[in-house]
Amino acid sequence: MASQEHPTLSILVVEDNTGVADLLRDVLNDVDGWGATVAPDAPAALATFRQVQIDALTLDINLPGISGLELLELLRQEPGWYDQPVIVVSANLREPGVRDAIRKAQVTEAVQKPFDVDHLVRVIQEATSK
Repeated sequence: MASQEHPTLSILVVEDNTGVADLLRDVLNDVDGWGATVAPDAPAALATFRQVQIDALTLDINLPGISGLELLELLRQEPGWYDQPVIVVSANLREPGVRDAIRKAQVTEAVQKPFDVDHLVRVIQEATSK
């Protein structure tokens, strides 16, 4: 059994909605062996990414400043992060062009908001076990 002090899976949650971010952090931290850190925007995500070993990412598309997909483009340039699991969690998946943009960004999976937390945990488990 993994300790929360040394998670076996470190997840960065990039979400600007405080309520959703807190929910994601709490749910993901409750999974044995997982540790979640929250960043409310792209600059905070980049800073966290450079300070903490991140194994997976949940990412909102609509962020203040640059979009989640633009952030992902920057992260994919980091060493060892070209093919890491990225789960987009967004209310905008049904908007025209969003699915194509997600595919082009090589997102592992996309989850529509509002979401079922058990479904999201399963999606992350499957994405990180590949």
